[in-house]
Amino acid sequence: MQFIDVLKSRFLACSSIAVLALGIASHARAAEGSNVQLAQAPPAAVQQDDRQILLQRLQQLEQRLNRLEGGGAPGTPGAPAVAPSPAATANLDTRAILERLDALDQRLNNLETNVVLSEPKTIVREVEVYVDQNGNEYNEPAPDRRATLTYERQRVFRRQSIGEEIEDALAAQEASGISLGVSSVTTVQGAIKASGADQEANGHVFGVTQADITFLAQSAALNTSFFADVVAIGGPGPDGEIPGLTLLNSQLARLSNNRLQTREAWIRTEFFNQTLGVTIGQVDLTNYFDRNAVANDETYAFISDALVNNQVLGLANNGLGIAAIYDPKRNFNFKLGVQQSEDDPDNPVATSLSNSLFSMAEAEYIATPFGLPEGHYRLWFRLDNSTAQDRTAWGISLDQKLTPTTTLFGRYGNGDVGGTRVHFFSGGLGFQAPFAFNPLDVWGIGYAQTEFVNGPSQKLAEAFYNLFLTDALRLSFMVQYVKDSSVGATFWLPGTRFAVSF
Repeated sequence: MQFIDVLKSRFLACSSIAVLALGIASHARAAEGSNVQLAQAPPAAVQQDDRQILLQRLQQLEQRLNRLEGGGAPGTPGAPAVAPSPAATANLDTRAILERLDALDQRLNNLETNVVLSEPKTIVREVEVYVDQNGNEYNEPAPDRRATLTYERQRVFRRQSIGEEIEDALAAQEASGISLGVSSVTTVQGAIKASGADQEANGHVFGVTQADITFLAQSAALNTSFFADVVAIGGPGPDGEIPGLTLLNSQLARLSNNRLQTREAWIRTEFFNQTLGVTIGQVDLTNYFDRNAVANDETYAFISDALVNNQVLGLANNGLGIAAIYDPKRNFNFKLGVQQSEDDPDNPVATSLSNSLFSMAEAEYIATPFGLPEGHYRLWFRLDNSTAQDRTAWGISLDQKLTPTTTLFGRYGNGDVGGTRVHFFSGGLGFQAPFAFNPLDVWGIGYAQTEFVNGPSQKLAEAFYNLFLTDALRLSFMVQYVKDSSVGATFWLPGTRFAVSF
């Protein structure tokens, strides 16, 4: 408030000068109406000098207030008023000067009662630069330069209301506290045989219930977080009676039925100005690799595992591991991960941490090709030493927005899974409003094909619609069509899914 007191003293000084100017003007008019000699009145040059000093001080005070209030560019909401030029102020009469003084007084009162100075903050914003063939960046376009998006950090000061400052303080407190989350997902699916030999699953109904309790502790000062997810899952899924090449209900992936278990428990910290994030503990590498904006969440989107993850990843369950992500806040990032993954966690084959290790690397590029909105393109490689001979695989995952509300996605994988060479691909579309009943609804259609070289194959299609009820409640409707040569029949599987989260 010391700076505000200085401004108020300047304001009083300006007011005194204004009163003095009014007195001089009144005295001059009185002398004009009487017989007082002209030599007794202040010279016109002196009056002009006093008026000029007053206007200069007034303009200086307005400029100081503009810088103090901060804000955006002139003319934008919340931006400070721009002080008139010296030429404009020189023509002001007494009434105009008093009006400007009243406006300054009102702005000072607003600063004193409603506004505080925030601490310096670092913001990251997206900018467009132009790169030549040698990799040099420029701010202006040229025939031999191509436009590309990048990110830059800025250190800024700004004025904000007391209410905004309180909200920021509460958010900072939450970022350095402990939070508890509870969620439940219940899925019901039916099986209807479309063709092929008679199957036990025909006409049966299946249901799976999953409950999660999550713990998250954060330290904003240390850029460190601890996370744990305890899950209980039970109920028969359709995969018990339709044992195809991929899971029809991905809720059961990397988990054991009818058991309380820890899905994840890890600690994460960041280094080098938050460009390098390292996570260590019991991890699920599918949360870091082979990501996809449309097909990556069995709770709200596609439920078929072939449309949640690339089937060539080969991960059997979650285990001790580490994941490192280098993200310079530009249009690319790199990931490295190592995780122990056993085919049978109840009867492990590995005798040390050196066995059954899955090592992965991924590069991701963010682009806007052909004038389209943002798209993500990922290429990954996997190495598995769970057998005498190392097994390798590679794959791609992409999601590209065609419009702000329509997204195209796709995956491809080729590698050794369980000693068998597998080819896999999937693709589809995701939609949002206005192509939905409610503004926050999402839906999609997808197709996946899995082929074992010189072995069985599976073709699967799925459509889902996720209905937004409240922030905590979601209801989904889905239908699957699966043709699996290892089963010898084709099935329709309509279903519904109810998700609750707090």
